Amino acid sequence: MKRYNKIIFKGLFLAGLIGIFSSCEDFLTRDKPNASTDDDFWQTQQECESALGTCKLWVKGDWGGDEIGMIFQDGATDNVYFTGNFDVRIQQLGNGSLVPPDDNNNPGPWEYQFYTWNQCYRKIRNCCRLLDHIDKAYFTNESERDRMKAEAKVWRAWYHIRLLNWYGRNDGIPYVDKALLPTEIYMARTPVDECLNKINAELDEVINSDALPFIWDEGRRDRMSRSIALTLKMDINLQFKRYDIAKAAAWELIKSDEFELYYSTASDNHPGKNYRDLFTYTGKQNKERILFKGGGSSGVFFRCMSGSFGGQGVMSVLKSFVDTYETADGRTIQSLSVSEREAYEKDPYHGARDPRMNVSIFTPGDNTGFSNYTFNPFNPDCGDYIGRNDGIRSGYMMKKFMTEDDRGNNGNGSLDFVIYRYAEVLLDYVECLIETGHWNDPKVKEYIDAIRVRGGMPRMDETVYNSEEKVRELYRRERRVELCFEGKRYDDIRRWGIGNDVMNGPIYGAWNPDTQAFIKLEERRCTFPKFDSWPIPQKEDTSNPNISQPTGW
Repeated sequence: MKRYNKIIFKGLFLAGLIGIFSSCEDFLTRDKPNASTDDDFWQTQQECESALGTCKLWVKGDWGGDEIGMIFQDGATDNVYFTGNFDVRIQQLGNGSLVPPDDNNNPGPWEYQFYTWNQCYRKIRNCCRLLDHIDKAYFTNESERDRMKAEAKVWRAWYHIRLLNWYGRNDGIPYVDKALLPTEIYMARTPVDECLNKINAELDEVINSDALPFIWDEGRRDRMSRSIALTLKMDINLQFKRYDIAKAAAWELIKSDEFELYYSTASDNHPGKNYRDLFTYTGKQNKERILFKGGGSSGVFFRCMSGSFGGQGVMSVLKSFVDTYETADGRTIQSLSVSEREAYEKDPYHGARDPRMNVSIFTPGDNTGFSNYTFNPFNPDCGDYIGRNDGIRSGYMMKKFMTEDDRGNNGNGSLDFVIYRYAEVLLDYVECLIETGHWNDPKVKEYIDAIRVRGGMPRMDETVYNSEEKVRELYRRERRVELCFEGKRYDDIRRWGIGNDVMNGPIYGAWNPDTQAFIKLEERRCTFPKFDSWPIPQKEDTSNPNISQPTGW
């Protein structure tokens, strides 16, 4: 094969598509990990397995350099005010001040909107390289060749899904299904529908074959499987309102009987213990998990807890989210009298609330969750204080994922991050039914009830939720509560078209007894459809005449 040396291109899109052209890489004939030429490298099953390893990159819950922190993604929504200086673009994405990243305005080396684009195209190229060459290698077991091909195809679909969802929701993305030559790198955006069709075809090829198991054993759960392919298909089609396709994929997962909602074996009588323990070491291994990153939440305690625990306090929960939780008997505080509603807004525990709130959020005066600790954000002498850099600015601190086990270990925990779980499958199925006019299908109530009861809440009240509009209202509230801080709200806002309503205007925290007012944190000005997608790195727009920034940018 002809070799090209010392080829240097400007722009990370070019780098992403062809694997960082540089003077030290012969991009057509050399591959990591050992920089051998194609003629030398693609010889054995072991070499192909090594190449498959370069295709893999799961997202994490917390910050990981050029890996997105999905928990922090809630900082760009109406759930959380994000204050971490290690990725200020999350806050900018949330308040509308974000600009396309480049070398001049990038405030740090790890801003994920900058690197996710590049990283995904690097990984896509690695997948393409493997698929282009794997048939040349000698395998003692042909089923292993088929398995590697199938895994690479699902990985390639995964990266295209991330790119389409975040950079091309209205405009599409360059869809790459082979390693590109220098003459092919200036690609235009592939239209959204065509991208979706290609993604579905790639996933269906794996789903309909026996190259991968439906689910791997515990020791190999980081490998792609048919259930993961189905989950990805469900998610991306839901995001783009292809409800029939998403519903069919969700149903395959449901009827497989491989997954179930987690119930805790803990002996205490907290009504929210099933939900609480799902996100702690107690419930680390369970049948609700479909896809997870091992150790992917290891640094969440350090990043999210306040200075009282030696943490950074980067996730300040917002009043609008706290107000979403129902009372323990299933009423919304918005349905109460004005005086009752105001009492709940000032004191979230004016009366009993959804048990999931107590195990997800610290409210002022909360002494549950940790021994010898009371959350006190209004005491200037306390590490929780709203005025400290490592304090909790809103007066509401995230409790979900936080455990006594990680206290004092300097962020060196081993908690997994669950990217997809069975509760989301049930919720997705319900949304598909509602949005296709089947709001009164018995499965809607069955699945909503299953999630509510597991969380310690009463079943759906059919005398209140008796129309499509009311059932949709309940479903969306339930989804926001159940999946909080898991990186899902960001996509929900865009899919439901509510961004202009919930991502503009002032955002508030808790009632401050010293000022007799709710804490005002900032003014947000996110305009849609502009903020449906992230801007691509500016150099991509400059270097490639066939691509431009997403709509509005």
